[in-house]
Amino acid sequence: MMHGKRSSRKNQQLSWETVMQAMRSRRAHCVYVLLCCTLILCALFLLAITPQRYNLKVGDISPTTITASKDVVDEISTTRQREAAAQQVEPTYVFKENVAGEVKQNLTVILTQISAVQQYGSKLLEQEHPGDPVAQKNHKFTDAELKSARALLTQLNLADHQLKTVLQASAEQIANMRVNLTAAVENALNTTIREGYVNEAIQYLQQMTAYKTEMNLLQNVVTPILRKVIQPNMVIDQDATEKLRDEARAAVEPVVYKQGQNIVLARERVTANQLEMLRSLGLLDDDNVDIMMYVGGVLLVLISMGVLIIGLLLLDRQTLGTPKRMIILCICLIVTMGLCLLGRLLHGYLTPVLLAPMMITGLIGAQAAIAGSLSMSVLISALIAGSDSAYGAAMVHILFSTFIGGLLAISIIRKKPYRQQVLLSGIATAAGNIVIILSIGFMTNTSVVDVFSNALWSSGSALISAVLCIALDPLFESVFQLATATKLLELSNPNHPLLRRLLIEAPGTYHHSIIVANLAEAAAEAVGGNPLLARAGAYFHDIGKLKRPMYFKENQMGENPHEHTNPYVSAAIVTAHTRDGLIMAQQAHLPREIQAIIVEHHGDTPVAYFYHKATQLANGQPVDIADFRYDGKRPDTIESAIIMLADTVEAAVRSMSDPTPESIRAFIAKLIAGKVDDGQMSNAPLTLKDITTISEAFATVLQGVFHERIEYPTISPNAAAQVAAQENATAKAAGDAPKEEADAAKTQPDAQGGDPT
Repeated sequence: MMHGKRSSRKNQQLSWETVMQAMRSRRAHCVYVLLCCTLILCALFLLAITPQRYNLKVGDISPTTITASKDVVDEISTTRQREAAAQQVEPTYVFKENVAGEVKQNLTVILTQISAVQQYGSKLLEQEHPGDPVAQKNHKFTDAELKSARALLTQLNLADHQLKTVLQASAEQIANMRVNLTAAVENALNTTIREGYVNEAIQYLQQMTAYKTEMNLLQNVVTPILRKVIQPNMVIDQDATEKLRDEARAAVEPVVYKQGQNIVLARERVTANQLEMLRSLGLLDDDNVDIMMYVGGVLLVLISMGVLIIGLLLLDRQTLGTPKRMIILCICLIVTMGLCLLGRLLHGYLTPVLLAPMMITGLIGAQAAIAGSLSMSVLISALIAGSDSAYGAAMVHILFSTFIGGLLAISIIRKKPYRQQVLLSGIATAAGNIVIILSIGFMTNTSVVDVFSNALWSSGSALISAVLCIALDPLFESVFQLATATKLLELSNPNHPLLRRLLIEAPGTYHHSIIVANLAEAAAEAVGGNPLLARAGAYFHDIGKLKRPMYFKENQMGENPHEHTNPYVSAAIVTAHTRDGLIMAQQAHLPREIQAIIVEHHGDTPVAYFYHKATQLANGQPVDIADFRYDGKRPDTIESAIIMLADTVEAAVRSMSDPTPESIRAFIAKLIAGKVDDGQMSNAPLTLKDITTISEAFATVLQGVFHERIEYPTISPNAAAQVAAQENATAKAAGDAPKEEADAAKTQPDAQGGDPT
C-alpha cells in the first residue's frame, strides 16, 4: 500500500509538472497574448458602441435630438395597433342546444308565479275595498303584504314599485301579457340570438309585446322577465375567435424605428412610447442596459480574432507560434483600433485602418499582414457601420476598401519595406479607396456630394495610415529590437559607431567583414534568405575583436602575441570574441537576429591551430579538444549558417598562394564540406542543394576579389623617362599634352610589379 501511495503521489507530481511546463511553453505564451489582445479589443469595441445615456421621463422636454442606435420596435404603438386589429375581428359563433326549452320552461314558471302574485293582490284589494275600483287603485300595500307577495316569486326579483304593478293588475291584463310575451319569446327562439346581442333581442321583444300589453306591465314587469329568461342560442367559440384575433395581431407589422432615425426631436415633449424605445436601447440613465448589443459586440471581436488565427494558420504558422511576433502583431491591431476610434469622432470614414497591414508587413512579414488585414476589416467595418444610419452601404465600403487597400499596401511594401515605399503605398491605397467608394457609392447612393465626401475622407485615412506607419515603425524597431529592412539599412551605414571603431581600431577585421558581407549577401539572395540581414550581420559578426584586436592575425602588423602565450590562454582569447561581441551588440541595442549571428557564426567549432600547439606541448598527455571549442550554439537560421561559411571561406581563401578560379572553387567546396561533416549545419534550415548554391555564390564573388592580375614588365627609371618624353612629344605634335598622363607615367609600378587598381 505504501508503494502504491508513493506511486500515486509521484504520478500526481509528474502530472502537475507537465501542466506547469505546458503553461510556460512558447505556445502557451502565444495563447496568453491572444487572450490579452482579445480582452483589450473587446474593451475598446464595447466602449465605442456604448451609447450616450439621457435622464428623461414622460412629459420632459428633450434637450437634443436622439436617434436610434439600432433598429428598435415601438412596442406601445405596435401593441395598440394590434389590439385594434384584434377587436375588429368578428366572433365565431356555435349553436347551443336546449336553450329554447330552458327559456320556455323558465318563462312558464315565472309567468305562473306572476299570475299567483296578481291573484294574491286581487284578493287583498277585494278584501280591503270591495266593489270600489278607485280605492283599490290607490291602495297602499304594507310591507308585510309586499313581503308575502315577493315570497311567491322564487325565480324573479322585483322592486317594490314593480311588485305593486303586478298586485294591482287585473287578471285580464296578466293573461294578455302572458299570451303576448310567450308568443314573442317563442318566435324569437326560432331565430338566432347571438351572444353579446341579448339586449338587442330584449328590445325587439319589448316592441313585439308593446301594443297588446298594459304600459305599466310592459315597463315594470315584461322587461325584468325578459332579462331573466332570455339566453343566446348562438354563443361565441372562444378558441376559434381567439385564434382569429391572434392572426389579426400577427398580421399587423410592428412599428419600427430604423437605425439613425430620430426617436425624439430636440425641444419635443417625450411620450411614453418614445421613452420605452429609449429604455429598450439602453439610452436612459437607469439600470436598464441593452445586453444583446454588448453580446453582439463581443461576438464580433471573437469572430475577428478567429479570422486572425485562421489566417495565421494558413499563411504564417511561425508567427502564430512566436510570442514576440504575436505581441507585435496584437499591439499593431490594438493601436489601429484605438486610432480608428479617435478618427471616427471626426468622420466615419476617417479611420486609419490600413495602419495595421502596413506596420505588420514591415515589422513581421506580408503573410502575417494579410491575416491582420482580414481581422481588422471585419472588426472596423462592423464598428463604423454601427455608427452610420446607412449601415449596409457603410459596411460594404469599409470592408472592401480596407481589405483591397490592405492587400495593395502589402504588395507594395513587402519587397521593399522602406519609408518611401510606405508613403507610396499610402498614395496608392488612397487612390484605390477613392475608386472603391465611388464605384459602390454611385450604385447605392443618389447623393453625388455624399459619395465624393466619403471617398475623400477614406483616401485621407489611407494617407494618415502611411504617415503614422512611418512614425511608429522606428519606435517598434527600437523597443523590440527588430531587424526590419529599414533598420538593417541603417545598420549597414559605415558611419555606425561600432563600424567606425572597427575601421580605426581593427582595420583588418573591418575589411574582412566587408568581404564576408559581400559573400553572405550574394549567397542569401541565391537561396532565398534575407540579403539585408546577411550583410548587416556580417558587418557586425566580429565586433568582439575590438576588445583585443592585436590577437587576431588580420590586424597584426608585426609580432604575433600568441607566440609567447599559452595555447589555452590564446584559445580562450580567440573564442571570447563571440561573447564580447554579444555584450557590445546588446549595449548598442542591435536587433536580436544580429546578436544571434554574432553568437552562432563560429558555432562550437574548435580552434585547431591552438589545439595542435597544445598537443605538441603536452608531451604525450591527452588534451581535451572541448577546451578549444567556441561556446556558441550552432546556426539555426539561413543567415547565421551562411555567415559561418562565408567567414571560414574568406579567411581561408585569403591565405591561398595561387587563387585560381578552379582552385578557389575546389577549396570552397572542401571547406564547406568540413563544416557539414563537423555537424555545424545540422540545425540550419538548408538543403544539400542550398549548400551547393551557396558554394557557387561564394566562388563567383571571390573570383572577382582574387582576380588574375596583369604582370607588368620591368622598366628602368631611365627608360621610363624616355617613354614619358616620347609621349609628351607625341601629344605636342597633336596639339594637346595633358599633364595628368605625364604624372601618371611617373607612378608606374616598380620592378616587382603590382596591381594599378
